[in-house]
Amino acid sequence: MPTSTSVRVQLPPVLRAVNGGERWVDAQGSSIAAVLTDIARKHPPLALHFFDEAGAIRHNIVFLHAGTMVRAKEAAARQIRAGDEIVITNALAGG
Repeated sequence: MPTSTSVRVQLPPVLRAVNGGERWVDAQGSSIAAVLTDIARKHPPLALHFFDEAGAIRHNIVFLHAGTMVRAKEAAARQIRAGDEIVITNALAGG
């Protein structure tokens, strides 16, 4: 089992208001999905914005990690290292 590591996560502007205006949060986890779960546990108002009714990461969330875009469906498999930074943003849809 991978060990939990400490990372910094940047919230998008729309979620900063939900979290008292804070731009960055610290979290623990071995994957992006685990980090998101830790943030939701520490900051319950954010959980509704991260997870759908079935508990899955909302498909409109995209993560930036180590210079790579990571989609919600890839978050559980994306391993992280101590000291990494993750940026949460919204996916843009065309039409």
